[in-house]
Amino acid sequence: MPNAEFPPNPQTPNPPNLHTIPVMQIRTKLTIQFITIVAGILVLSLVFIHIKFREFTEDEFYTALRSKALMTAEMVLHDESKIMPLAHDTAETEYLPLRENIIIYNGRFQRIFAFNHSSDGLKPASFNSLKTTNELRFQRENRYALGLYHLSKSGREYFIIAESEFNSEELANLRNILLFTFFLGIGIVAAGGWFYAGQALAPVSRIVNQVDTILPSDLGARLDAPNNHDEISRLVITFNRMLDRIQFAFRMQKNFISNVSHELKNPLSVIISQLEVVLGKKRTVEEYRGTIQSVLEDTRNLNEVAEKLLQLARVHSDGGDIVFEQVRLDEIMLQTREALLRVHPDYHIAFDIEGIPETEEQLCVRGNEPLLRLAFLNLMENGCKFSPDKRVEVKIYFQQDGNHRVEITDHGPGIPQKDMHLIFQPFYRSAQNIEVRGSGIGLSLVDSILKLHRIAIQVLSAQGKGATFRLEFPVAAG
Repeated sequence: MPNAEFPPNPQTPNPPNLHTIPVMQIRTKLTIQFITIVAGILVLSLVFIHIKFREFTEDEFYTALRSKALMTAEMVLHDESKIMPLAHDTAETEYLPLRENIIIYNGRFQRIFAFNHSSDGLKPASFNSLKTTNELRFQRENRYALGLYHLSKSGREYFIIAESEFNSEELANLRNILLFTFFLGIGIVAAGGWFYAGQALAPVSRIVNQVDTILPSDLGARLDAPNNHDEISRLVITFNRMLDRIQFAFRMQKNFISNVSHELKNPLSVIISQLEVVLGKKRTVEEYRGTIQSVLEDTRNLNEVAEKLLQLARVHSDGGDIVFEQVRLDEIMLQTREALLRVHPDYHIAFDIEGIPETEEQLCVRGNEPLLRLAFLNLMENGCKFSPDKRVEVKIYFQQDGNHRVEITDHGPGIPQKDMHLIFQPFYRSAQNIEVRGSGIGLSLVDSILKLHRIAIQVLSAQGKGATFRLEFPVAAG
């Protein structure tokens, strides 16, 4: 049959290639943001300079206009007896284009002097306003005007209007200088921002390049941490710690799979071998019974290993869904003791309580009762299993502040110091206890349950003097 080509599933599209996605680099974003901020500050600063300089220039312009107006008034009003109102349409100056003009009115709002007679007069309301304020600035067409209320030496009222075109070359030059400064500053800021953004992000680019070189088969690789005590160094250290956890998880997974295969394969091989031997020829009833009894024992061991593996997997997978409630610590310990003695009547478990609280609430801890019972059961069973006299001592220390403590002590050979950090790993078994039947999962399950409840565990042991497992419950849980 020829190879068939199947169309791609539209519901599961291929993941996009990150190198083909058009994205704006952080360096470009930082440069644009830096330019925008500096440009805004620069515009505000230059506009403020331009406004203040314009106000200063206008004040100088009006000061000069006032001086001209008053000087002209002194000359015109030198001999008030010869002053006569002017006709509006004097022919000599009617069409004379002047950039400046000075007009003087008497108290009856009659024009008595003007450089340009054709200039429009003021309305009576403007004269009244000028008489009130003594000085008035306004604009007429394209000229700036200054109105003054003036009293002559004889005490007569006069109104002086001086107007001129405002065309400051200094202001125009300043405007050109400010525009040039703005564009030059933006150019310098863009170049500097691009350079410094590149310098700041160079360590990040180096980290990204190093991360790209890390392959799933090379989880032992680590990023080079710079000597600077900054956020980049913290990022590198945090990432390396994450790689350590990932590498440890992969190593634990490999060991777990290897140990599970070993723990399941050996009993299955023994069962198969026993059955093959029995089926090889006819046996007596006692031989069949003995083989069946041995196979049953191996099957029970397999079932125990499978059950503990399921419990361990359930604790790790359903940690967020486990229900916690207030449970009495002494009742859990007594129920666990009775359950263990029903299965192993030859075990001996001494039970003691110190510091009994006054109220029932002080006997309680917050936790999941089935999981706590399972953890205590494994600790008691291990203690009895490894003690020659199959005896353990269980003590509960109740504290008034809720920081309760449980100690489980056995009479076994103890735990060597070199093995102390390995006893909670799945399937680990000490060489000195290899003849004792077990799966090596119990303490790993205990450790997972205690971590879920935030219960601190401390192991005290000396070679040949047994071991004590001390459990300290958090105050908040009491």
